[in-house]
Amino acid sequence: MKRLPILSLSLLPALLSAMTISEVVQNTIQTHPQIKVKQESLNVSKQRLTQVQAGYLPSVDLSYSVGPEATKTPANAREEARMTRQEASATLTQNVFAGLNTVYSMKERKALILSAGKTVEESANSLALEATTAYLDVLKTRELYDIAKENVAVHDKYLKQIKEKVDAGIARNSDYEQTLSRYENARAAEYLAQQNYFIAVYSFERILPGVAPEELENPVIGAIPSDDIEGLVDIAMKNNPTIDVSQNDIKASKAAIGRAEAAYYPSADIVAKAYWNDSVHGVGYNTATNNNDLESEDSGYSGMLVINYNLFNGLYDSANKQANQHILLQQNSTLADAKLFIKANTKIAWVKYNMTKKQLVYIDKNIDASAKTVADYRQENELGRRSIIDLLNIELEYNNAKNRKVNANYDNLTAYYEILSHTGKMLEEMNVVIK
Repeated sequence: MKRLPILSLSLLPALLSAMTISEVVQNTIQTHPQIKVKQESLNVSKQRLTQVQAGYLPSVDLSYSVGPEATKTPANAREEARMTRQEASATLTQNVFAGLNTVYSMKERKALILSAGKTVEESANSLALEATTAYLDVLKTRELYDIAKENVAVHDKYLKQIKEKVDAGIARNSDYEQTLSRYENARAAEYLAQQNYFIAVYSFERILPGVAPEELENPVIGAIPSDDIEGLVDIAMKNNPTIDVSQNDIKASKAAIGRAEAAYYPSADIVAKAYWNDSVHGVGYNTATNNNDLESEDSGYSGMLVINYNLFNGLYDSANKQANQHILLQQNSTLADAKLFIKANTKIAWVKYNMTKKQLVYIDKNIDASAKTVADYRQENELGRRSIIDLLNIELEYNNAKNRKVNANYDNLTAYYEILSHTGKMLEEMNVVIK
């Protein structure tokens, strides 16, 4: 029977390289586009703060206009005058009151910067768990693939033995057919295990392009942040970056409501202006001749306190305030949902971690007992007390026990890293730095 030409295992060592799980997480966070996106969002938030800070500083405007003008005015007896008109001015505007708009805008932007910063951490924490899961999946599927290959080898050995006995006329053909059926099933399981392994390898490459480890160090479970479920939930509520993101979003929404209320107050600006005009409307005054001089200049300056008070804005301000209030309610609900999600998943991870640890104790005993039984059955088969079908039955039990151990072991490891992720301790435990 030919094997499917999916990917030759002999080529994998050339494609893969060994890395520890901490190195994988560190390299993933340094290079993955998700982190870059969040970091740029943080940079945008910082620049938005600078924009808002401009409200505390004066605005300076220079203006100059020049062009031909033809005009008739009483000053020139309604006769058309043609001239080159020029206007120049310099204006300084300093806001002194804007209904606390700038104050609340500053609060909003600072809260959004904190939120964006925590979003980077949140994304890194999430990506670390994703990378860890992919890493463990490569290890697990490879072990399961190795077990599947061993199982095929065992079935192949027994199939040859029973074929020899059938040909010698000392075994039934039905036993051969049953053994062949189990052999074919073992081969199918091998291909499935091979498929799962390749999928895990390629999925890992998506997390960290160019690095798909074949020889990986099996991670060692470290310390759990707390010895009881209540302590873990409490740590998660305090340290999980998703909680911090929602809390800062709520602060920003509250500041946005204050900013929206600024529209109900008058604004006050100090405006200082200097101007110079030449040939404006064909009117000027020459004090030397006491006559109209179409080419004369006029200039001046002023300093005023300008107060503006909008009385009606088409219900825009009211709708804007209500919209921000609804955003606040939305953010409160988001925080409540995040807490429920993190609390539940922390508990689930804790239960899975403890239960798989207990399972492994009994699975190990099951494997030891099955291995001894296999050895006994082989001896009994040599003495003619056990059939090959009996041997295949106990080999199947032994094979299933080994598969259960692999699955339980990696479920235990996955649960450990899930606990670290939900409690916000994963990056700290791995000594991973967000650069």
